[in-house]
Amino acid sequence: MTGSELSTLSVRQLRARRRRVTAGIVDVEQTLRGVLLSRGRRCSSEGCHCRRGELHGPYAYLSVYEDGRSRTLYVPAAVEPVVAGRVGVTQHNEALLSEISRINLELLRRRALE
Repeated sequence: MTGSELSTLSVRQLRARRRRVTAGIVDVEQTLRGVLLSRGRRCSSEGCHCRRGELHGPYAYLSVYEDGRSRTLYVPAAVEPVVAGRVGVTQHNEALLSEISRINLELLRRRALE
């Protein structure tokens, strides 16, 4: 819901919506912030087909922003579904937290933040 749509709701409705959204936050312990990428790689063998553009892979990597730097971490195929699930949980929860923040901002504008 956008800020302009929130402005049409009463304080009571905003607080009720905030409670409902908060209840939707799930599996906080499963949080894994990042983006799952798929990339092909070249090896060090001189005569390998990857030197002609046919890369090995694709392999999964988790791209994270940490300590002011972007880093990538190889994700083994055996745990790729788990990592994808945790990244999805994190994206879901972050969207809900953003919604809660928008609601709280609207309540602050009305001086009704508790």
